[in-house]
Amino acid sequence: MARKDDRRIQRTRKALRDALYALVLDRGYDDLSVQDITDKANLGRATFYLHYREKDELLEDLLRELTENFTQRSGNKIRFSDLKTLQSVFEYAENYYDFYRIMTIGKGGIIGMRKLQAIIRETYAQSLDDIETTTGNKFCVPRSFLDNYFANSLLGTICFWLEQEMPHPPAEMADMLLKVASPERLLISPLSEEVLNEKQNPKNKKAKAAKQAEVEELTPENLPQPEAEEGETEKTEETES
Repeated sequence: MARKDDRRIQRTRKALRDALYALVLDRGYDDLSVQDITDKANLGRATFYLHYREKDELLEDLLRELTENFTQRSGNKIRFSDLKTLQSVFEYAENYYDFYRIMTIGKGGIIGMRKLQAIIRETYAQSLDDIETTTGNKFCVPRSFLDNYFANSLLGTICFWLEQEMPHPPAEMADMLLKVASPERLLISPLSEEVLNEKQNPKNKKAKAAKQAEVEELTPENLPQPEAEEGETEKTEETES
């Protein structure tokens, strides 16, 4: 019984997502109402609110579905260092050109882009985790910065490309993006990470030097020699004469 209910829920949500997608292509997002969506899906308003609190939540579900459809085809990974994967990203955006172009306009565009950024950032972060695990190295900049940078860079480039009506083919766009953005060049070995920390925080270097001086054994050869006084210098010179 529970399995049958799950399938019914999935069918209902799929119907609402499909209705929203069709309406966005036809009328845009901003002026759509919940009633418009339920009429298109041939469902009641009460049914809508059993699944979503508002149309923005339905939009997020739709965007997540579109993103997951792509990431599943690409092995659930988006990597700037892989030309084939990047090309697939642009090809996928090309297939949904009308929808994404409309979603960059007006209030719907702001909401949609913010939600899409979060989804791509989450997906891309998994790829960065894999890079660190595989190489045994860490990135030389904070991960929160890196996750946001690459997610926004990818999404911003796609939006720019769509707004310009795709002047370059997907393969060329992927090649250009690959040339300017590759996270692997930001990896740093554990030893280099220690050196970098000392450069970024001089206090660390001073503390390390002080600690090292405490444990080192001073020998007569490396002890600082006192400067001779003027009278002693003259006496030494007379003796030598």
